[in-house]
Amino acid sequence: MTAGTKKVVTWLVIAFVAFYLVTRPENAAGAVRGAGALIGQGFQALIQFFSSVFA
Repeated sequence: MTAGTKKVVTWLVIAFVAFYLVTRPENAAGAVRGAGALIGQGFQALIQFFSSVFA
């Protein structure tokens, strides 16, 4: 991808996210909560793994 194409795609993604936030704020908040929960579960799994390895 060229630099110009990357710039256009980046702006399109930003515009889509802004549109989604404005038109469906509840759904956007749910998506962020879901992503946060997924990241939290991933960290919890890593902690459990390392605790098992070093226990």
